[in-house]
Amino acid sequence: MLSMGTISCGGDDSSPSGGSTSGGSGGSGSGGSGNTVLPKAEQTAHLETSARELISMAPASDFQEVTSLRQDVRQQKWNNVNTWYNDIFDQTLVTLSEHLDNSYIYEYSESYYYTRNFQRAFIVSNYKGHFEVQSGAWKLVNSNVNDLQFTFTDSKNASWNLKAETTGAVKRVHMLALKDRNYNYQYDGTKSVYKQYTDITQYIIGVPEKFIVTLTKNGTQMAKVTFNATLSNITGEEFDLSKDNLTADATVEVKNYKINISQIAYKANQTASVNTTVTKDDKQLLSLSVASNFSGLHQPVNVSAFTNNFDPKVLDGAEGNAVVKVDILGKVQLQGTVSKIHALIDKVNDAKKVNREETAYKTKIKEANEFVDLGMFFNNGSAKQAKVYLEPFPHKGYRWYWDNTSQRSVTEEYTYWGWDMVIKFGDESSYSLLSEYFSKSNFRTVYGDLEQMINNYRNLIK
Repeated sequence: MLSMGTISCGGDDSSPSGGSTSGGSGGSGSGGSGNTVLPKAEQTAHLETSARELISMAPASDFQEVTSLRQDVRQQKWNNVNTWYNDIFDQTLVTLSEHLDNSYIYEYSESYYYTRNFQRAFIVSNYKGHFEVQSGAWKLVNSNVNDLQFTFTDSKNASWNLKAETTGAVKRVHMLALKDRNYNYQYDGTKSVYKQYTDITQYIIGVPEKFIVTLTKNGTQMAKVTFNATLSNITGEEFDLSKDNLTADATVEVKNYKINISQIAYKANQTASVNTTVTKDDKQLLSLSVASNFSGLHQPVNVSAFTNNFDPKVLDGAEGNAVVKVDILGKVQLQGTVSKIHALIDKVNDAKKVNREETAYKTKIKEANEFVDLGMFFNNGSAKQAKVYLEPFPHKGYRWYWDNTSQRSVTEEYTYWGWDMVIKFGDESSYSLLSEYFSKSNFRTVYGDLEQMINNYRNLIK
């Protein structure tokens, strides 16, 4: 979202606008009223001004107080915490199965190959206890509690407390599977016995209905993460897109900043949506809203928490559309629709199959663009300042072959076609490749501000 704010669109590729920060026309400051299409140069100025304002509103110094905690925490001894954690984690290993795949028995040696299946479940609510720093080391002071807390006094005699707590039912969700190999070798005096184990461990996470993490300093909240989910409609350990429903929300607060994911909603084979805002002192910096309608998913379409472990072919025949809006400071909006998402993907794939045929390739890309309506607006106005779409471009390729007649290697040049995203300005003045226009040379001051911001954050946690 930050990158959209800092590199949106603007002037000629051959004549970058550099550090221009002049306002637009239209009588309402930079960007005009938003109801009139601005010339390209004024669009550039509005984008650059908005980007630099956004960067200036999140200085690294805002987080100095929180990140300074890290230095004090690193000095404490964590051996007791590690032992406590590992003891709980080790108890989660469950053997599901073990079977012999192959064996080879000879006069002086034997080899056996096994597959073993295990499962580990990481359940946050199992990790409960209150820790305090005593004599420079963390010590478990109370294990008969229903939450997890770490409390200590920093070098400036301030008292910090980190608390994690969960409430409600816990839903087991498949996360990922890891494969490992273990070996065992023995010699009994007469023959060698070799055993190889292929161990496959399924990792499960326990997702609670509510999860809250709070960081306080002398009783004052410095950071807080809140997560809520409705899990009763999830039937198995993997989320089935074809039949499961899900609703959730989350909020991340750090001092006067707040990231609010106000709605994550999924209804099987029908709709999906998410709305997110980023605010500082209740002023909205960024917002993102995405919604889609779809149907025709095959059954089942299982998705693990962090892996896509389903065959994409199950999506064949599925169809849907999506609506997206990104808002930066109320000054720049990127919004539009993609209709028939699967058809769009098919058209792009079909174009790739005929990338040596100019007319056929351009036809497929033109058909793909019919499903895309994505534009940029200013100040929540009605005028589309620019649009983004797919554009075909020729490329040169080379192939080498041996010419039997001349008895030499021959290099042959050929043309193939590819596509790239381009932006076309609303006044029809020109268009630019996104990759070329959104460059450091076109937005020198924005990139300079951004690089300085990155360096400041890097120094903050060095």
